Amino acid sequence: MPDPNDAPRAQEIEDIYRALTKGLGHERVNDDNVSALIRRAEADGETVLAQTLREWQAPCAPGVPVDGAPNSGPDREDAKR
Repeated sequence: MPDPNDAPRAQEIEDIYRALTKGLGHERVNDDNVSALIRRAEADGETVLAQTLREWQAPCAPGVPVDGAPNSGPDREDAKR
């Protein structure tokens, strides 16, 4: 039996995807829908959008706090050790 939530979710993915192709809707991308949006972009040949979504999905690099501020590195106390 099909999940009754599939149709509304598919429509939501389509709506977000259409907005993204117009440069809008970035705030609607989240962990729950990013994979489906990547697949949708790839299916439509939107390679730049698919790559942008993959970058959004990727975890931060080591040493970079979630807020995006660079790590200040070792301080003087660390250098003495």
